[in-house]
Amino acid sequence: MKILHTAMLAATVVGTLAMAAASSAAETQREQTSIALPALTVTFLPVYVAEDQGMWKKLGLNVALHDITGIGSTNAMLAGSVDFAVQSGESLIRGDIRGRHMLGIALMADGVAFELVARKQSFPGLDMSAPLVKRIAALKGKKVSVDSPNTVIDALLRYFAAKAGLNAKSDMTEVYMQPTEAIAAIKSGAIDAAMLNFPWTETAQREGAVLLASGLTDVPELVPTLGTTTTTRSGFCDSHASICAKLAHGYVLAQKFIHDHPDQALQIAVKRMPNANLSDLQKSMPHILKTTPPLPRFDESAFGHAEQIMIAGGMLNKDEESKSFAGMFTNKYVDMFAKPNM
Repeated sequence: MKILHTAMLAATVVGTLAMAAASSAAETQREQTSIALPALTVTFLPVYVAEDQGMWKKLGLNVALHDITGIGSTNAMLAGSVDFAVQSGESLIRGDIRGRHMLGIALMADGVAFELVARKQSFPGLDMSAPLVKRIAALKGKKVSVDSPNTVIDALLRYFAAKAGLNAKSDMTEVYMQPTEAIAAIKSGAIDAAMLNFPWTETAQREGAVLLASGLTDVPELVPTLGTTTTTRSGFCDSHASICAKLAHGYVLAQKFIHDHPDQALQIAVKRMPNANLSDLQKSMPHILKTTPPLPRFDESAFGHAEQIMIAGGMLNKDEESKSFAGMFTNKYVDMFAKPNM
């Protein structure tokens, strides 16, 4: 009996070791890559879904995610510290024009998912349903928050301001705050308004702010745009084509999943943002579905629209306007997997 027990134990140990060895071999065979994320936001949902659903792992790719705030994520990618950066299309365009050549391989958001929320007491008597120009004109002399200087959020505020004949740098006071700080500052009266993305714009309104302007409805001339891209440095995909293909394939699967299973996608967002309010995330989901293309494919017209924001916002000079965007993106890897059965 003792001999039988010993034999069974030995078999179990051997089986466990074999499974561990097989798992280790599979892990070793997977290619390794990395992505820098500039912020924690529900607009990066395709990344979270691909990671949490194990889509990249099943395709033979281990993806390490790194939180590197703001433009630091792009700088890390260009320096080779990470392979890819999640960034705005504006960063991609400006970098290319100024000699920091990059290549977009997936488009994760093609809408303007930012809103300008305001402290109601700072705008007494203003009709929030008035034409956009009148609402924006009321910002003159006010203190307005954006995340940091020369970002797409900053440029969009300047774009809004220009529509009302204002200069965001001289006709109002810009301050730089992260979303939770900005929401608290609106409540306390330290600032008058803030440009926020989702779910923070919903949080601000739940806590008493009012919606002054929305990128989702007030600037249809900018859609489609390059809301969120995954980008790598020039030449990386030439020598790492398999990694680029697997990463793009993961986005194809993830963005289809978001549209096919929005409730499950929401739960992934909740898991990634445990400090965010559940109702704010729920209210954000229809907007995320609207701005997340079912297929992460670039539309060249979106580059022109993004460039309009940059020129109006002072991120680019008029004489720097691109004649062609052809070398800034590729649909090669997405198109490899953009089939009905995928």
